[in-house]
Formats: sequence, structure tokens, C-alpha cells
Amino acid sequence: MADQPNNQESIPELLADWRAAERDAAAAHAAASAAELVLEAATAAEGAAREVEAAARIAFEAVERARTAAAQARAAATQAAEAASVAVTTAEGDKSRANHAVEVADQRESDARERFRDAQDERRESD
Repeated sequence: MADQPNNQESIPELLADWRAAERDAAAAHAAASAAELVLEAATAAEGAAREVEAAARIAFEAVERARTAAAQARAAATQAAEAASVAVTTAEGDKSRANHAVEVADQRESDARERFRDAQDERRESD
């Protein structure tokens, strides 16, 4: 009876208990490894989510800046169009005045030519 432990369990029962405990320990180690992998994946996912959040924030800021720039460009284009309209109106007036000045100058030239020719004709007649 020296072979049997004090708690009255047989060697086969003890072996079965040991094997069961060994399987439980192996399963616990596998579960711990799986939990470690899940933790690593969750940590990576959290980092990726933070990166996506940062990228979204940057994209939003870029959209806001683009919207602001577009509004400023529209205002500048409106001012340029108004200035061009004023310039066209001014140029039309300048052209009208220039055309009138040409007519006046042509008329003065014609009148001067006529007076000159009349004076020449009178001189020839008097000579």
C-alpha cells in the first residue's frame, strides 16, 4: 500500500487528473496567446482609427480653407468684373470723345486747306 497516496486515489486516477490539468493548462496558454493577439489587433485598430480621425479632421480643414478661398476668389472676380465694366464705360466715352476730336480735327484741316487754296488762288489772280 505504499504505492497508493493517502487520499485513496489510484495511480490511473491521478494520471487522468494530471493529463486533464495539462490539457487545461495548454488551453489556458492558448487562450492567453489568443487574448494577446486580440489585444494587439485592438490596439492597432485603435491607432488606425485615430489616424483616420486625424485625416478626416485635416480633410475637413482643407475643405473649409478651399471654401474660404473660393469665396474670396468669387469676391475678387466680382470686383474685377465691376472694374472691367467701369473701364469699358470709360473707354467707350474716351472713344466717343476721340472720334469727335478726329471729326473736329478733320474739319479744321479741311477748312485750313480750303482757306490756303483760296488764298493761293487770290494771289495768282492778283499777280
